[in-house]
Amino acid sequence: MIRLHALMILALAQAVLSERLVLDLATGGQGHVPVLVLLVPWATLALVVIPFRRTLARVLGTSRFFLLWMPFLAMGALLPLLGVACTGFPARSLFAAWEALIPCAFLVIGCVVVLQAEAHGAAVARYFLLAVLLHFGLALVQTAGRSGSLPGVLGAVDRWDLHSKEAIMPGNIVVARATGFYLNPNTLGVWSLLAFWTSFFLLRGRQRVLGCAAAFGTLLLCQSRGTLAAFLVSGGVYALTWLLLLADTRRRRQATLGLVACAASILILAGWAGMGSMPAIARNVPVLQEALERDASGLRVLSHGSAADVNFHGRTMFWQAAWQYLLAHPFGTLGPPQLKLKIPSDNQFVAVLAQGSFYYFSTLLLVFLGGVRLMRRSQPCDRLLAVASVALLINGLSASPLYYPSGYLYWLLVGISMGRRHQQHPAEEMEPCPDS
Repeated sequence: MIRLHALMILALAQAVLSERLVLDLATGGQGHVPVLVLLVPWATLALVVIPFRRTLARVLGTSRFFLLWMPFLAMGALLPLLGVACTGFPARSLFAAWEALIPCAFLVIGCVVVLQAEAHGAAVARYFLLAVLLHFGLALVQTAGRSGSLPGVLGAVDRWDLHSKEAIMPGNIVVARATGFYLNPNTLGVWSLLAFWTSFFLLRGRQRVLGCAAAFGTLLLCQSRGTLAAFLVSGGVYALTWLLLLADTRRRRQATLGLVACAASILILAGWAGMGSMPAIARNVPVLQEALERDASGLRVLSHGSAADVNFHGRTMFWQAAWQYLLAHPFGTLGPPQLKLKIPSDNQFVAVLAQGSFYYFSTLLLVFLGGVRLMRRSQPCDRLLAVASVALLINGLSASPLYYPSGYLYWLLVGISMGRRHQQHPAEEMEPCPDS
């Protein structure tokens, strides 16, 4: 029980404080290193890998894992090493190889958590719900703080948030949109997206309602268009799957209602984008007006091209630069592509293609294939991984969710799915090694 609480505190800290706890280092790069990125692999080794090494070997020693998820994780650690050795990347870029251990850490944590969930599932749910509520609470404070000073404790929290961001990213902070405990609203968007579906599939009763409501509220407050699109598409895909595959009349009705809601939301936003006007209620609420204008601007890209949205047009510059680099260097940058191309990578697929060419790109497709193929499974954790894979696949068209700290939750879900699959075999129980 003590080990489980230690794991949950570690996961909670990573979910909430991953970008706020940093060490200032004069490395010639960003100038700071996240403390938890340094600690998580060592803590996972001590709390999970060593005590449960035999069970983890059985859970992960399958052809499914080695075919679908292991190649991407291995390439993420190997390519930065090759970048330094072969293409002259600075030694500080080796840190990217260390960061590639974090997804592996959360994957094995997920395996352990699900195999102990029967005895301690309530405690795990409370830790997760706390993380969801903390991000939602700070997102509310950030949104309210834009309209004026806040009183008392709320004002102190708002000031701490601004001072913390300014200390970490001087002159480059985001205040127009909620970021939660992260520094970028798109990172918060990925968290809210995964948190919503995790709450929907794994929580029960009031916790499920509270988790879904808080996660959805966070998604709206961050104003991430790519995340909203991913949420609607993933919800529509899951509802359509239910509609076609489940025979239960009541559930078919629920699936139809969900599908209609997703389609109606897209059509309404598309209509506003086409008319170029907002409804009266939106014009009277500044935050709502800004959010709807952003969403409508994003939809106008479909009819008027990339020039219709400044942010989207800027992202296409990275796509062009990546393709030009690949034509001259068929094996890709090897190291982090933004260091070579000098442009932020705002597309998961293009970023992976630029770094490791088509062989790294194929491993990314295998990751999503491994999740999406579970959509028809009966286990909630399998369906969760399938819907989360669809969501990140769509979100990856305008962001790099697997490179964000919030994207580590996806690997936790991979571990949960694999642990549940192992748990279905009664002979393989979760016990620490006798010599641990």
